[in-house]
Amino acid sequence: MPNPDLNRFSTKDLLRELERRQAVAGEFEARRAALEQELTAIDAEIAAIEGASGARRNGVGPRHVNRSAAARTRSANQQPLNAALHKLLKGRTMSVSEAAEAVQKAGYKSNATNFTTVVNLTLLKRKDLFKRVGRGQYMAK
Repeated sequence: MPNPDLNRFSTKDLLRELERRQAVAGEFEARRAALEQELTAIDAEIAAIEGASGARRNGVGPRHVNRSAAARTRSANQQPLNAALHKLLKGRTMSVSEAAEAVQKAGYKSNATNFTTVVNLTLLKRKDLFKRVGRGQYMAK
């Protein structure tokens, strides 16, 4: 439905207004691009000043890293847990807690807070390697 207010303007006037608005929009786009470049430069300066600390100020900059989580390292083992458990359980049946204790005595290192839970999950997930023979009792296939 045509706008009756626009009928009072000539096509020439409407085109001139459209060109004016496009020029203003172009100016704003150029200003926005310049501000984005300036903001990127400021972010780089902040990162250089803060260095590798990763500190955040007023919600700006890299997120805070939990130092205790960052300080933890993953234990290096010769073989993955499922292989160590499979080797341990060949020919014998053990409970989850017995298996967890035995695999650690055999030299498997873990920083897990509750290693028994990790062992339990491994035994449950790897049905191709382990067979449940009773409640909480597993053996290697």
